[in-house]
Amino acid sequence: MKHFFTLILISMSVSAYALQISDSVFISPSDKVVNYVMSTADYDSWILNDDFRKSEQPSVITKKLYQYFKDDFDMIMLITNEKERPQTLSYYGVNRSVANNVEGIGMGRYSNSSYYGSDGKLFSLMYLPYLDAIKYGPTLHEFCHCWANFAIPTVESGHWGICGGNTKGQLGGFKQSTLLTNVDGIANKYSVESFGTYANGGNSVPYNEMELYLMGMLPIDSVHEFDAFLDVPPESFQYYDESKTRICFTSDTRIHYTQASLIELLGKRVPDCTNSQKEFKALFVVLSKQPLTSDEWTSYESGIGWFCQTSDDGINGLYNFWEATRGVGAIDPSGLSFSLKSTTPINYIDQDMTIDVRMLPATIICSESFRVFNLSGQDVTNRNGSLPSAIYIVHTAKGVKKVWVR
Repeated sequence: MKHFFTLILISMSVSAYALQISDSVFISPSDKVVNYVMSTADYDSWILNDDFRKSEQPSVITKKLYQYFKDDFDMIMLITNEKERPQTLSYYGVNRSVANNVEGIGMGRYSNSSYYGSDGKLFSLMYLPYLDAIKYGPTLHEFCHCWANFAIPTVESGHWGICGGNTKGQLGGFKQSTLLTNVDGIANKYSVESFGTYANGGNSVPYNEMELYLMGMLPIDSVHEFDAFLDVPPESFQYYDESKTRICFTSDTRIHYTQASLIELLGKRVPDCTNSQKEFKALFVVLSKQPLTSDEWTSYESGIGWFCQTSDDGINGLYNFWEATRGVGAIDPSGLSFSLKSTTPINYIDQDMTIDVRMLPATIICSESFRVFNLSGQDVTNRNGSLPSAIYIVHTAKGVKKVWVR
């Protein structure tokens, strides 16, 4: 008796090797990025009306994705297919917190994951309005918002505001070691090296110690003491010199934080850094009006691949996630086709070539002469008949198909 696996074919008309799941959902050639095609009206409304923050459309999209994908993802990152930030949007990125299961970071346990179609795995939904935001930021910034800042009060809600750290932080804040007191002989006047109160230049800075602690990447005893300032009159916050290398401000409320005072305020982080999750499965979804072209696929695969690589990128002044977490954290966008549900519908776009895959041993049968390659580019034709579960590229004189044996 002949048995068959589910087989998914590739539409060459969409993009070479892009895997089509439905009329609106595609998986990239690298198996790391999803393209979700919206109607022109929905896409334009998303941009013009800020639908990510002001409508139910994000949950409509995620619920549609969960029709096809298993509940494998910790985070979902939506990206609109724009070369520049749309002027109708006032921000460069947004993180919508979905759930929290961590104690000791200033936020209680809760879960709204079912609202987005998840059975409990999803804890964050993020949005970047344009392509370059992946590489240049605020990607690191938005990922940090999964855990911070809910810990201490600052002048910039959800960010560090006028708060020190061992370095400038992804969520703003100054370098503590540059703090000068009693400036111009005024007891409550301070000066520090220039900084931002809610960001510090996108992906150009790594996470500071406090951010890494809240993220579960460092123990509390790695966090050096720092100060946070409240009650800062806006008019007092200004550049101190013509070179704009320092900022001065006045404050009547200076709070000094130590490891002990942070634990007293927040309680211990549970789980602590020895048991905390450090590797995260992320679904990157590009929203567009039309299926992505080959060049567009390449751009998104390159940017997301760079951000998620677990090695030094060799670029000065830019940090991927692994670098920003000191080599401790990792984000995995790969293997999306293996997160598809077994009930995911199949679309046969091109019937010119019929391919069947037998269950045991795994065999690709084609009506034309063909060769089989794995995703690493290795010719595995001689293994046909005992192919393990994986995605393969089948080359024939008529064209190329990607097939999924599972």
